[in-house]
Formats: sequence, C-alpha cells, structure tokens
Amino acid sequence: MGRDKAITGSANATPEGRRPARVRQSTPRATKLPADVEAQVARFSVPARRELRRLIRKSSRFADLAEVFPGAAYAIATRHGAPDLRDQAVNLVIDGAPLKSVARKLELPTWLRRLPPEAFEQELGTLPSGETFSRRVASRLPQDSRQARFWLDAVSFASKAGGDDFALWLAEQQIFADRGQPDRLFAILAAYAWFSSAPETEASELIVVPWRPEIAFDTALCAAKSWLNRLRLIMQLEQGALTDPWLGPGEALGYHFIPLIDRDALLNEAGAMQNCADQYADRLAREKCRLFSVRKDENHVATLEIGPHQRENGVLAITQLKARHNMPASIEVWQAAHAWMAQQTGLKRLPPMIAPDRPLNQKTWRRLVEPYRQAKDGAPWLPRRLTQTNFARLDVDVCELARRAGVSSWLFT
Repeated sequence: MGRDKAITGSANATPEGRRPARVRQSTPRATKLPADVEAQVARFSVPARRELRRLIRKSSRFADLAEVFPGAAYAIATRHGAPDLRDQAVNLVIDGAPLKSVARKLELPTWLRRLPPEAFEQELGTLPSGETFSRRVASRLPQDSRQARFWLDAVSFASKAGGDDFALWLAEQQIFADRGQPDRLFAILAAYAWFSSAPETEASELIVVPWRPEIAFDTALCAAKSWLNRLRLIMQLEQGALTDPWLGPGEALGYHFIPLIDRDALLNEAGAMQNCADQYADRLAREKCRLFSVRKDENHVATLEIGPHQRENGVLAITQLKARHNMPASIEVWQAAHAWMAQQTGLKRLPPMIAPDRPLNQKTWRRLVEPYRQAKDGAPWLPRRLTQTNFARLDVDVCELARRAGVSSWLFT
C-alpha cells in the first residue's frame, strides 16, 4: 500500500524547488502520400497544397480529381465559391459523381478541366462558360504548361474587358511565353476591341481599322496604338492649345501651305491624305515639329513636316514631304516647298529648354470612355484621371506587348 501510494503520488508531487516535468503528447504524423500523388500535388501553387493533401487523405477520389480536373481540385482546396456549394461538391467527389456535376456546384466551366495544375494560382473569378465559347476554346488551349497560368489570367481578363469573341481571339495568340499583368498589357487592346463594336460612341469614330475576330494580331495592335494616339490628339490639341506654327502660311508656284496645329485640322489631313498626321500629337505638343498641308486648287497633294536641321543647330528644315499614302512627293511639290521656305523670315529657331506643359483634357477623357465604363463595371483597368504619367504607362504597356509579339512598326519607336 505504502509503495503504491508513493508511485501514484510521484506523478503530482515534486521535490522542493523543482518544477513539475511536462508530459509531452505526441501528435500522429500525417500519412505520406504515394510518390506519384505527391508529385501531382507539387504541381499546384503552394497555398493549395496543404488542403489538397488533407482532402486526398480523406478520400482517394481527390487524388483522381487532381489528375483529371486540376481546376476543380484547386477550387475546392482554395475555398472557391459559396461554402454550402463547395461542401456539396466535396460530397459529390467522395461519392464518385460525374465531373460535370462537380463543376456545376463549383460554378466552373468544363473546358477548364483540360488545363494543367500550373494554370491555377490566383482566385478563380468568373470565367466564360457559354457552349460556343467552351467548344471553340478547346482548340486554343496552351500546349506548354509553363504558359498556362498567364494564358488563363489573360483569357479571363479578355472576356471581362473585351467580350468572349475577343477572349477567344486572344487565346490563340503566341504571346504567353513571358508572364505579365493582363489588366495592364491588354487594357488598351480590349478597350479598342470593345469600341470597335460600339459604332454609336464618340471614341469609336477615332478607330481607323476596327477589330474583328479574323484580324491579325500585328494589325490589331497597330490599330489599337493608332487609336490611343488619336485619343491623345483629341485630349491635348484642342483648338487654341497651339498658337505658333513656327512658319507662316503662304503660296509658292501655285501650291498653298497651311499650318496644321489643332486636332480637327490634323484629323482632316490624315483622312484626306491617308497618312499618319493624326499620330503627331505628342511631337507637336513637345515642340519637336510642325506640320503643314500642301494643297493645289483646294486639293490635298502632300503633307510637310518642319523640324530642327540635322546638322545646323537652331535652323529649321524640311524633314518630311510625302504625297498621299506616304508616297514620295513629286519634284514639282519639292520645288514649291523650297520656294515657300525661301519666303520665310523665321527659319532660325532654338528648341525650348523645357517642353511646355500641355495637359490632357480630363472632361474629354471621361466623356470618351464613359460608355465603356458603364458596360464593364467601371473598367478599373483604365485610369480614372488621365495624367501625362498615366498615359505614358498605357503607352509603355502597348509597346511592351508589341515587343513580346515581335510586332515592328514606327508606331512603337
């Protein structure tokens, strides 16, 4: 009796001055997954792996799901969608229900099942799920798993920002080797595509080559960049923004030389001559050049650019003289241009030390993009207030997309 009591008591009693020893409780180790299953789990993004392992230990059917429908496995592991629907999806998986039933509960399109685990990283938003889209996108899925993540992000954004037809068109482009931010890279391209199908809007009237599902990528990107430059022209060179044409208007050898220093004159010249006079807003605003329309008997015959002489500092010279469609001007027009230059008294002109501040008209920007914002939940990928810095960012993003796609044009230089 005495000995038994001592042993029993020793579990609670301690020698004077010493703390009772802690009793360690060992936690059972989680069962290791088979090597092939673990390898499949490792292909998912880190946030999904722990929960995915737990689900697989709960039921081996989740290992099958991770193999045949990675998107659904990712959705469950990252708690996508409403909790009650997700719980129902879990039960359907355990019961061996058809994949379509699981996808329906998770509100996932079935075409997503063909994407590899590497495609899933961010929260799954609303993805296009129409029958036509699902059928057509099947032939446009990325072949390289390393491109799948950016491809899915880009297609999801394209559907939201430009529509399903635009998303299908973007899905088949070869531009996904390098990752990026879709809401930056494709913002202007998506807006251009949307306005191409909105003919009653003011911004659509500035599009020269509208987007269509059959358009080549380089053609679409050049058209989007041209449209962006025209938006700048409308916002920056309102009548009165420029007042100094550098050289005076005049006539020589029967040709008239008329300065082009506001948006209406530049748009009219570009339309009449089928050239890029409408792309000069930035150069004109920064005092890099001036343009003149060359006409004879009220007919547009050439467009002339005046800029700093290449070798003589402070002297103005003819830097370009082009006929319609940017074809070479005739010798007669060149002779008239030089005769007109000979009449000028202001050929000496030093460039300004600091380019003048000619801000973009915010009211015009808001008016131009308002239809798009209304149709696209505010279109937060476009800046609410368009400053020179914001515009430069949009321009850089379009040029970066051209670099990735190997599109070469003077528009991106």
